Amino acid sequence: MTDDAIVRVRGLTTVLNGKTIFDALDLDIPRGKVTAIMGPSGTGKTTLLKHITGQMRGDAGTVEVDGTNVPTLSREKLFELRERIGYLFQNSALLTDFDVFENVAFPLRQHTKLPEELIRNIVLNKLQAVGLRGAARLMPTELSGGMARRVALARAIVFDPALILYDEPFVGLDPIALNQVLLLIRTLNETLGITSILVAHELAAVQKVADHVFLIANGKVVAQGAPSELVNDGSPWTAQFFGGEADGPVPFQYPAGDYATALGFPGGKA
Repeated sequence: MTDDAIVRVRGLTTVLNGKTIFDALDLDIPRGKVTAIMGPSGTGKTTLLKHITGQMRGDAGTVEVDGTNVPTLSREKLFELRERIGYLFQNSALLTDFDVFENVAFPLRQHTKLPEELIRNIVLNKLQAVGLRGAARLMPTELSGGMARRVALARAIVFDPALILYDEPFVGLDPIALNQVLLLIRTLNETLGITSILVAHELAAVQKVADHVFLIANGKVVAQGAPSELVNDGSPWTAQFFGGEADGPVPFQYPAGDYATALGFPGGKA
């Protein structure tokens, strides 16, 4: 593990319903940077985030966050770790019965005994950081998709985490909202000195915000580097993924038995 890595994954093997998701996966997430996890659908990108937060445990290998092996943590220690990790859910996951202020305040009310005045100051500070202090009393149904994503981000940073995980933060955003979220990710990373890990498919957005990219396929890291380097690295994996080709190292056909046999032709021949 390099000195500046906040997350270290070594030999992670995960099998779900007979399918190998990770096959002795190794990767290091650099501290203080924005790292993107990319790859074809179904390759375990969100699953990797769940391993980092201790929601899932692999069949083999280690997942370390700040030098602590997550799968070995007690329930109490795991909750302590999660308070240092912010999580932006794919669909924002705002509580529909609460207004914006109470959505951001929710973690503080659940996990602390802070006085109301301090909670108010913290919540308004986080909403100010994402440009939505004036929307504090709006309900989730009154928010645009981009505003909802920013409220969710305010909630994710309410404990001043060392690490923020973004699960598909760009999905469904119009160009203006997308650029607002990109600016927030980069600004928060630099001003708060945090580490960001984002799962995404949008190469153009990743190129604007990420310092490093891991491309995962077939349970392993098949390419990594700065976004500008990966696009032109000559690898068949990056050529297919970033070029949007239908077939290549990731096959179009899902593994199956002989087609003629499945159709019932004698001897397996049409």
